[in-house]
Amino acid sequence: MRIFTVLLTLYIFNSSIFAQDAIESCQRSKIHQYNSLMKANQINYPGDSNYDVTYYKLDLVITYIPQNISGAVTVNADIKSNNVSSVFLDLTNLLIVDSVKLNNDTTSFSHANDQLAIHLKSVRNIGDKISLVVFYHGVPGSSGFGSFTFGTTLGGQPTIYTLSEPYGAKDWWPCKDTPADKADSADVWITVATNYIPVSNGTLISVNANGNGTHTYKWKVRYPIAQYLLSLAITDYDEYVNYYNYSPTDSMPITNYVYPESWDATVKNYLDLTPRMIKVFAEHFGEYPFIKEKYGHAQFGWGGGMEHQTITSLGGYSSGLIAHELAHQWYGDAITCKDWHHIWLNEGFATYGEGVWIEAQQGKQGYNNFIAGEMSNAKTATGTIWVQDTTDIWGGIFNRARSYSKGCVVLHMLRGIVGDSTFFNILRSYSSDPSLKYGVATTENFQAVAENVSGMNLNYFFLEWIYGENYPKYSVVWSTQNISDNLYNLSLKITQNVNENPAFFSMPIQIKVNLLVGDTLVTVFNNAQVQNFNVTINGEPISITFDPNNLILKDVLPIVLGTDVNNVVNNFSLEQNYPNPFNPSTTIKYSLGKAGITTLKIYDVLGKEVATLVNEELQAGPHKVTFDASNLPSGVYVYKIQSGEYINSRKMILLK
Repeated sequence: MRIFTVLLTLYIFNSSIFAQDAIESCQRSKIHQYNSLMKANQINYPGDSNYDVTYYKLDLVITYIPQNISGAVTVNADIKSNNVSSVFLDLTNLLIVDSVKLNNDTTSFSHANDQLAIHLKSVRNIGDKISLVVFYHGVPGSSGFGSFTFGTTLGGQPTIYTLSEPYGAKDWWPCKDTPADKADSADVWITVATNYIPVSNGTLISVNANGNGTHTYKWKVRYPIAQYLLSLAITDYDEYVNYYNYSPTDSMPITNYVYPESWDATVKNYLDLTPRMIKVFAEHFGEYPFIKEKYGHAQFGWGGGMEHQTITSLGGYSSGLIAHELAHQWYGDAITCKDWHHIWLNEGFATYGEGVWIEAQQGKQGYNNFIAGEMSNAKTATGTIWVQDTTDIWGGIFNRARSYSKGCVVLHMLRGIVGDSTFFNILRSYSSDPSLKYGVATTENFQAVAENVSGMNLNYFFLEWIYGENYPKYSVVWSTQNISDNLYNLSLKITQNVNENPAFFSMPIQIKVNLLVGDTLVTVFNNAQVQNFNVTINGEPISITFDPNNLILKDVLPIVLGTDVNNVVNNFSLEQNYPNPFNPSTTIKYSLGKAGITTLKIYDVLGKEVATLVNEELQAGPHKVTFDASNLPSGVYVYKIQSGEYINSRKMILLK
């Protein structure tokens, strides 16, 4: 049996390897490689709006020595505008275009600024159909997360793989490089040396021996697919197949392609979770959306995973990572965010899918623990979940705290508002909506489904959580008064901190009222900065618990009995720095419960003090300070505050 060790190595500082969870495997590696390889002028978005792609065919010949790609890519499209005399495809300047055919006739073209402009010979109008074939060759580019990579396996064998998200498809094939325009179907034909297995999306139709030391694998995609989800993974794979039985007589193959040196019982055990995962997700989201083709995994040389349609690429193996990428088949692949502004519809949903799997395996307590962890990270998010700058990959599209964790927590909070049964009806209805399934979606599309299924007006919810910033911080004062016999009036005063967008958060809030005998649960709808509630309770309240089921992303100051909230002294607190990781500066916020001499210092992982940010007497209340680490190396640092008896510290990551 071969020994298989996976290191999901995302940050390496001073030879220390920091283990990350499944989300970070999917996200942090993307960001790290993107920042290393991206060139700003390679982003052409959102593509040529004068046509709609209906079909792609990639007929490719790929060699490892010399490193080269050549072939013919067919693009069939419908014209969507009048008076169109030329169209363009996105294609890196690094690749050489030999010729272009338009409806089987050679036509003229120009290739500059990563765009291939093609002359249509005559003016085309709405409803006209065109078929383009681009013949090209060269060494592909490697922008984004390493969009096309010639590498080696763990055992030193040659490997070739792609990861085109978000803007990297054009580095290796001519396409319309935007998720908004899915092809209705595709073919991917890959010719390589016979000692390699080329893996791609959809169903393997045939393997043809060419008699010259090469063979051609022909893959057919029958479902609509976004350009960034078409993929290649090529090496000397071992193949392992198991099955998802979706009826007593029907099954779908789950085909796994694993490096021979990686294969062992541990890997098999992780892969064998997949049929059960698909069943769990089918129950909660609707049937697996590509049931007529396959699901599977192809190992590749990248730390994390990528949800290529029907064939996830994996850099390692864990239940969380497999669940995350599998959930993407529903949310990200079958329904794709229309543009990168709405990436939470991909990543937030996939992250929530991890929670669904954990709940199915470990019960509600396991789910609650998972959500608590996501909430902790979500609290470090800055800005709106809706991505304001889609050219900013680190702080924008693949922001761990925002797109993944906070996006996940939004779904958790929606579940709390509408209830479990309605929530999963919403997800199933969203997955099966004929106007969205196999297409693209925006937040507003999902909101419309949620409102239709629940019968609720949820505009306030999506406006404040997707297009708003931060989260509520509550102060609560309560008192009781006996009305008669065993009836009591419970008075509540709920105060929120002042926020900018929104000024305050409107949310239904559960209050658990603990009685002398038993307890009861009441719900109030808090939609003001300062708001009073009076609730009649059968029994004498002894204490209350605010949001006992942790349904809201929030902070709560100590709950006070019978005191004016304006007289309550603020707690001491030390918030997580933002951004984190950072380069070269970050902001640290803290709050003092009372005035006093305060110090805030920075230490390296060895405990050596490297900076003093604060050393003075400060007044009670909120404070913030900026830390500039331009003169320090990458690594993990600790910031520590002391004010009177209050001492607290947190870790932060400097990544240069």
